[in-house]
Amino acid sequence: MNELDWKQPALIGGVIAGVLSGIPGISLANCCFCAWLLVGGAIAAKMLINRTPRPIKSGEGAQVGAMAGLIAAGVYLVISIPLIILAVGERFQQAFYDQMSAWSNNPELQEMMRKAIEQSANQTPAQRLVTSLPVLIVSAVVFVGFSTLGGLLGVALFEKRRDQPPPPQYPPGYPQNYPPNYPPNYPPQYPPQSGGSGGSGGDQGGWPQG
Repeated sequence: MNELDWKQPALIGGVIAGVLSGIPGISLANCCFCAWLLVGGAIAAKMLINRTPRPIKSGEGAQVGAMAGLIAAGVYLVISIPLIILAVGERFQQAFYDQMSAWSNNPELQEMMRKAIEQSANQTPAQRLVTSLPVLIVSAVVFVGFSTLGGLLGVALFEKRRDQPPPPQYPPGYPQNYPPNYPPNYPPQYPPQSGGSGGSGGDQGGWPQG
């Protein structure tokens, strides 16, 4: 991945996913299988495909999707922390957290998120921030996971190129600029000499004359 220009695709895909996930109301689309995170990862993969002359592999799409997910998580935290402190969009955030809790098959995690949401209802801004930190951490992990999936989907949807076959292997002395089928009998196979070996000016049997 070092030779790939992944920084700008990951940044743009991550910012898009993070901003759309953090704005109250618009973020409700994440209740549908974390749609904004899938979109951000797919955008990052599509940009990486457009900027790379060779075909992008699924693993590379997953990597740029994961990077976009980390950036999206950071953007989401920057947007969400002031909203939590000011209790802005609390209903939308609670719907998102409820959905994430439902997706996790861990009863302990579900109970932790439920208690954190309930406790934040009648707390001071500082208390709301402290109790919301575990939920925010879980959200960041979810962001990376779904953005990685978005990167895989982006490669599957947008990468139409295939690996090119290796160039033909020419025999020693074969002209490198000629196509593989030209000339069809290169190098020429001369017939053996005919006639006596002691005569001068004998028939050379097809050998080129010097």
